[in-house]
Amino acid sequence: MPASAKTTKTKRIRWIAERRLERRDAVGGIVVVRIGSPEWPPGAEEWRCPYVIEGLGDDSIRFGHSNESMAALQNTIQGIHYDLERSGIPLRLEGARKDYTGFSPFVTWTYGRAFQQRLEKMLLDEETKLVDAKCERRERQEARRKAKAKPRTE
Repeated sequence: MPASAKTTKTKRIRWIAERRLERRDAVGGIVVVRIGSPEWPPGAEEWRCPYVIEGLGDDSIRFGHSNESMAALQNTIQGIHYDLERSGIPLRLEGARKDYTGFSPFVTWTYGRAFQQRLEKMLLDEETKLVDAKCERRERQEARRKAKAKPRTE
């Protein structure tokens, strides 16, 4: 799980990624999410990766933490997901049709590899069902289209 801390200290952060989200509530407007480069601060015991979510009312810089830079980055993305969900504000990628932020939760390994594998299998099974159903619908539509286009010979 992400260890998220926040600060109001202003420091020169090297932002490496940005995503714009549309607010789908009465307030409207744009929410900007920025992720900074993972860093090992002087005197620190672990990596941290800064992020900020602007447009939801609290523009504080927060951090995902871990003992390695990649995990700090992953914890940052997970922290963003939880902060957006906790806000309760419907959001979507700018210009998208559906409410989707692009910040999905990770399957945790906190409870062991077997638990993680079971969750991953459940997700893949559900995804396979959806994809298979979509392919079947497309095949039926194509068959109907071909049947309509075929001239009758009687």
